Amino acid sequence: MKRTITLTMIAGAVALMPLAAAAQEKPVAAPAPASAFPTAIVFSEKGPNGASDLPMGVHRIPDSNVVVSGYQGGGALGILFGVVGMLVQSSISTETTTGKVRNVEDDLRFDVRAQAIEVTNRIMASDQFRTAYTLTPQPGGSTMTVTPYVVLTFVKKTNDVRPFVVLKTKLATGTGSGKTIKYFCCEGKALPLASLTENEGAGLKELLTSELDTAVNVMLLDRSQPFPRNDEAKVETNGLLPFVGKPLKWRGFDLGRYKDYSLIEFRGGIFVFGGVNIVEPGGLEITPVVKK
Repeated sequence: MKRTITLTMIAGAVALMPLAAAAQEKPVAAPAPASAFPTAIVFSEKGPNGASDLPMGVHRIPDSNVVVSGYQGGGALGILFGVVGMLVQSSISTETTTGKVRNVEDDLRFDVRAQAIEVTNRIMASDQFRTAYTLTPQPGGSTMTVTPYVVLTFVKKTNDVRPFVVLKTKLATGTGSGKTIKYFCCEGKALPLASLTENEGAGLKELLTSELDTAVNVMLLDRSQPFPRNDEAKVETNGLLPFVGKPLKWRGFDLGRYKDYSLIEFRGGIFVFGGVNIVEPGGLEITPVVKK
């Protein structure tokens, strides 16, 4: 009986866990590399890793790095019956819900890698980053691999959609590889799918481009001069997170601000929303944890 209760309690959390041990990489800041050369940025074509970046049962838009999440069913079935149970549960959810996106997949496609390169080129032309980064790798210099992707998260009850841009980064120097840090950005409220796909997805593409601009700026700032990681700056958050279809309470760390955005880091690579969440005003309820 005790074993059954325990398994039931953790079922919801496991739905958000990746399958591979690669998720043990913690998204904590690495110090800026000591190098006479600018850091070369390389944009990966691989997209999100299904074993470590995505929860079970997401729907991936074919020929794109856009995934759809938030509709998956919950419950303890997957835990009580092992991996087979999880696969059965996910296939049932997918069978009944991805039909809503299949007929508009063309409008949901977004070349996030090409757009990320364009946005990064524009931002790197400013005086702030001109000497810190380059898109041309140099012998002896450090390299940061960036994997961009998009997460369209359905909100339960309303079936509206919140589009998130994700930048997964990993820094490599001459002495080895650093930690992985992901950056998540979502701007605006959840919107009906129809409003995002009309005019061949023009509204969605405009929104994602704006989010990329914000996310790239935060990424370049944090990877060149890391925001302070204070273990005492704990906060309680409540609201909609990437991949999660309903409000979730979670503890994070306050990294400070970028313009009007709050920067909240959720630590622990075992959860797919672990990383730096760039939160616009009102995007999450954020309450400082008072030390007793």
